Amino acid sequence: MLDNVLFPIIIAVVVVLFVAIARLFRNKKANYDERQLLARNAAYKGAFFFLIVYCFTCGLLRIFDVKWADTSIQMFLGIILSFVLFIAVCMIKDAYFSDSPKRNLHSVLFFFGFGLLYFIYLMMRLSKGEVLFDNGELTVLVLYLVSSVCFIALGILAVIKIILEKRGTEK
Repeated sequence: MLDNVLFPIIIAVVVVLFVAIARLFRNKKANYDERQLLARNAAYKGAFFFLIVYCFTCGLLRIFDVKWADTSIQMFLGIILSFVLFIAVCMIKDAYFSDSPKRNLHSVLFFFGFGLLYFIYLMMRLSKGEVLFDNGELTVLVLYLVSSVCFIALGILAVIKIILEKRGTEK
């Protein structure tokens, strides 16, 4: 159990340290126009209300004694999904990327890197004999599966958005 908890904590600490160090050495702040800021606010609202509806639904399922996962797994799953929803809406509404191609490339590498990392960790745990379902409930491995799929999907969405932006500027 400690191994299941320790790996994500280490990854989270490394990411926070990396982002903090990168922000210290950052020369230029991303400039977003009013349209992009409004789109980001709409994405915040959408992700927030999705999380509220998700938590309400999980609570109702618990009241009606439908146990499909442990409460902590349910909540982390909701947080992951609302986070991915926020980023996807920002990308679709053109409020995620800045005017820096270097930062855009870093975002793509981040998404694919984390998606691959979570997928590798999931495969390692599955090869050790752990399962996604245990007694009809989802296990913690589902979080890695969902995170992997979501981050890879965000990477694909980011690449598509960058390609569409390049085509738009060429025309």
